[in-house]
Amino acid sequence: MQAIEGDYLASEKFSDAEKAAMRWAEVLTLKQYHGAPGAPPQSEPAMAELKRHYNEAQIVEITMVSGFFNFWNRFTDGLQIDIEDAGMMTRFGKSARIDAHEFTDYMRACWWNEDN
Repeated sequence: MQAIEGDYLASEKFSDAEKAAMRWAEVLTLKQYHGAPGAPPQSEPAMAELKRHYNEAQIVEITMVSGFFNFWNRFTDGLQIDIEDAGMMTRFGKSARIDAHEFTDYMRACWWNEDN
């Protein structure tokens, strides 16, 4: 997480393909595809880099996943919905590794309203 929050483009922890996907998600999230006033859109170089590593179907999927999570964040933030209580956030924040089965069980119980 620290590598993503820092200068992930300069990090050696990610492949060029992973960096391209993260950059595309960042462009979408920050709405940089429009470009800042007087600056060119950031989508063109980001998309060119994405195309070097992924096919069209993969690009659509990366865009959809990023768009979904942007929607989800705006939806829950706008309605002031706390997805996780403070205790759960502290638990994951201190962990070095998240157990996939435990996380899936949590997601089923909280978000998907399913029982195991």
